Amino acid sequence: MAVITKPDNPTFTTALNNAELLRETGNDHHHIGHALLYLEERGRLLQAVANAAEAYTRFGEDTQLHTNLVKALQALEDYEREAELAEPANFGLDQG
Repeated sequence: MAVITKPDNPTFTTALNNAELLRETGNDHHHIGHALLYLEERGRLLQAVANAAEAYTRFGEDTQLHTNLVKALQALEDYEREAELAEPANFGLDQG
């Protein structure tokens, strides 16, 4: 798989804003906005886990750092569970 360069902040912000607009207007026919918004939030939570794990391993087995790591892992798990259980939005489209 080819490495895809990281977008700069303005480019990423524009992409997220457009993803939200696609979802809000019901024009996300190919589910690109949905996927991008889901992956952005999941990536944010994974980065929190990575940061907590790095601090925990770098600075020793400090109880507060361990607690931070456990909380970050729990937030990711909670998000994944909620995302799987959530009803998809119809955005005014008749699904019946």
